Amino acid sequence: MLVHNRGNYTRIANDVKVIPGANTLTEDEFAAFVQHPIVEWLIDNGEIIIPEGQAEDNATSLKELNADDAIKLVKDTFSIEFLEQFKVDEDRKTVLAAIDAQIAEIQGK
Repeated sequence: MLVHNRGNYTRIANDVKVIPGANTLTEDEFAAFVQHPIVEWLIDNGEIIIPEGQAEDNATSLKELNADDAIKLVKDTFSIEFLEQFKVDEDRKTVLAAIDAQIAEIQGK
């Protein structure tokens, strides 16, 4: 499951750590994380975003997000591995350009 932490802080709930930016959790980790009482509040207040339609087999896909939300998530992702995985099934030019720009930024290019 793809979880986007839009806040400035790492959140730990039921021993599951979600760092700022994009996070991929297993189904078990996701279930444990969302069961914690603080997580509901974080979701309601927009700090934690769980994109609609996420499933284990497309956990690193941006297809379910509109282009603007996908670009926001990309700009908040600091793992080159996640960014490269986002590119696999992405065909929107603006999102692909944002991914390439974020990778270049991380690599200092």
